[in-house]
Amino acid sequence: MIALSICVVLLWIIPWGLFVIVPLVLVISLISPAARTEWNDFRKRRIITSVILLLILNLSAFYPTAIPEAPDEWGEPIAVENPYAPSWPSSQQYTWYYDEEQAVIGIVNTRTPHTFSSIGQTSSTLTLGVMLGMHEERLRQSIEIINDRVPGLSIDPESFTLNEVESESTHNYGNSELEIKRFEVKRDGFDTPLASVLVVGFSSPGGELTLLTISRSLLSNQDDVFEEKIVLQFL
Repeated sequence: MIALSICVVLLWIIPWGLFVIVPLVLVISLISPAARTEWNDFRKRRIITSVILLLILNLSAFYPTAIPEAPDEWGEPIAVENPYAPSWPSSQQYTWYYDEEQAVIGIVNTRTPHTFSSIGQTSSTLTLGVMLGMHEERLRQSIEIINDRVPGLSIDPESFTLNEVESESTHNYGNSELEIKRFEVKRDGFDTPLASVLVVGFSSPGGELTLLTISRSLLSNQDDVFEEKIVLQFL
């Protein structure tokens, strides 16, 4: 139980959580003769501890998240769920169409079972989402809304790619330095971008992360790639 408690405490402290803890434990186990001996002596106990830890993290991932909130300027949400969102980990997504800015805005509150620390929470979650294609699945709803609301534009929500744009990893919004990722939406097989996507992360300790996603057609006259007006409204 002591080892289990230490692992949980480390998830609150170490940035990127399991992405750092697991490789670190494996490296120590391989290079340290004493650690290899301990694994041989306490193999059964450590396997049980690892299984229990995975069960705890898996159960925590199903714990309900807070309901997304937004400023009055955005009006009422046009969707209070995303049918394309993964069932694991637990999350809630509200979506708005902001007429004044011609932008589709999504707020996602999601569990981060791999880490309970706020340090590195956004970057690790966004990286994992890119690797698993989770952002593309969630974006299908925004693509459908853009198709419906923006005349002269049609993007197949079943056939598009989300390409990450090289950009700074953080941006200063007022007095807050927030982690961001920028993407371009392209039709499969074509190089011309059709829409832009900005994801801004709001980290918090305890294993819950808020992601603000702003999607807009490139037909829009918006030239602020960091969407400061909308982000500052949210803050």
